[in-house]
Amino acid sequence: MLKYTAIKTTVRLAALLWALPILAFGQEQVLVPGKVVSAKLMKGANHKYIVNMHKGEYASCTVMQKGVDLTVALQYPAGKTLRTYDAPNGANGPEKVDFIADSTGPYVLNIYPTAPYNGFTDSEKIAYLDGNQGRYEITGFKKLGAAAYAAKLAKDKKRTDDLEAWLKANSHVLKTVDAGNGFEDLQPFKQMLAGVTVVGLGEATHGTSEFFRMKHRMLEFLVKEMGFNSFYIEASMSRCRYINRYVLYGKGNLDTATVIQGFVTWRVEEVRNMIEWLRQYNKDMPDSKKVKFLGIDLQINDVAWAGLKAYYAQVNPATVTLLDTLEKQGRHAAEMANSRDKVAEGEKLFRQLYTQCIDIKKAMERDKTQYTHIAGDSLYTENAMNITLIIQEIKSFKDGYNDRRDYYMAQNVLYLLHHEKPGSKVVVWAHNGHINNLVQSKNAFMGKFLKDALKDKYYPIGFEFYSGSFQSRNMDIQNSSTNWDVNTVGAPPLASLPWYLNNTGKDMLYLDLRHMGALRGFQPITMHYVGSQYFASSPLTFSASFNDFDGLIYIKNSTAAKNFTMADIKKQ
Repeated sequence: MLKYTAIKTTVRLAALLWALPILAFGQEQVLVPGKVVSAKLMKGANHKYIVNMHKGEYASCTVMQKGVDLTVALQYPAGKTLRTYDAPNGANGPEKVDFIADSTGPYVLNIYPTAPYNGFTDSEKIAYLDGNQGRYEITGFKKLGAAAYAAKLAKDKKRTDDLEAWLKANSHVLKTVDAGNGFEDLQPFKQMLAGVTVVGLGEATHGTSEFFRMKHRMLEFLVKEMGFNSFYIEASMSRCRYINRYVLYGKGNLDTATVIQGFVTWRVEEVRNMIEWLRQYNKDMPDSKKVKFLGIDLQINDVAWAGLKAYYAQVNPATVTLLDTLEKQGRHAAEMANSRDKVAEGEKLFRQLYTQCIDIKKAMERDKTQYTHIAGDSLYTENAMNITLIIQEIKSFKDGYNDRRDYYMAQNVLYLLHHEKPGSKVVVWAHNGHINNLVQSKNAFMGKFLKDALKDKYYPIGFEFYSGSFQSRNMDIQNSSTNWDVNTVGAPPLASLPWYLNNTGKDMLYLDLRHMGALRGFQPITMHYVGSQYFASSPLTFSASFNDFDGLIYIKNSTAAKNFTMADIKKQ
């Protein structure tokens, strides 16, 4: 789940005009084919680039954002905006610009920082504007004459036709998304996943019932048919220990096991049913064949702090008071870091906490022999991980929220995998934006780190839908609400990934993308990309290629997951 962190969020903000003075960028530059332009975009700046065109010519380039969420306005004549380009990829990633000249003359690419979301307060807008500054590059600029552009269109059409033919010929029909209905239609996965140690199961939204049910069915298949023995989820590692004890040994209760993992996204009946299936499956299994349920996220560490304090009460009671103080400071820092207009204060406090927590970890490592003598190896290992999780969370915020969360989730997957018995195979549940192989600008997602470490032993499966409803916070109507809303989207854009998949004529299917050949590099395609927040005024999509996943599951109709009521959640 992509945690909301104010001005540093990677969620696309609505492109609305904010009353700011426009600062000059010096003389307008003329774009030259093959030349890379690099610049820094400051608050209130306005950078203009000339593209000299003849009528009928085609021009294209990529504006790569490197720390600034920007908008590109195409203008002709100067000052008259024909269209804008502002993909929902936040402050890092490409803005693809292309157009055909209707007239001969100088066209202008006007580049400026994307305006703050209109739901922000005035102080939040100021904080956003102060933070939305950074570098960008203009690459791949080219122009084509009318004849060359016609040839390009013909080539693109053939490639599109080839892609549609491949999708139709190589898609496997899914008969159902619900577990308990046999595995006949899933048998090709045995060949697709041969030799794979870690399977990543993604989701295009954090609130689609069909995705959650299909992942339950995939877990059932992978456990029963392919010997997978662990399940890792994008949720609090320390909190998920309760769920693990429940599914392994029946300790605790199902209600608490469902909600304790820390994220509203998975406080739903579909996940509850999967947890209970694991519990019932494990009842009849010896310990050596039971399936574990573990968390990989570094966020929400109240249980980690509690465990750490209880541990130090045994091994070094004098440290407990310090730990209690640091925990309170950590909560305060997190509150400020997520309040949008107090981000800088939160980051400063996190930096102070970082030094103190590093000292605790070093002291724990120094005194390992003494501590294990008092409390045993198992408690030492668990609490060494507790302080590691706390440090990971601090490092993800102390200099502004960035790509460290994906890096640390990948490291946590590898840590848990290292502690599995030999021959173990693992299912990882997370958003598409975490399990994929993509490197976006300087950032990499969890899946890219896993792919680098595990090579072909890691197999990420993306999930996509065509249209329908899902759960998420609707940020257009309740900017600060913790309530979960049902949002609905219609048919996707022409030539998007779900558009291509719908053209297969199959309502539910799966694909092995590793064997697409040259078509695997087909791009750009857009797909749905909805996390814990949704802007109905600017539906979120993600620009990618088939290289980003090794497999894909498509379910045409999305319906909202069945959430517990807020009253039920508050009781827990």
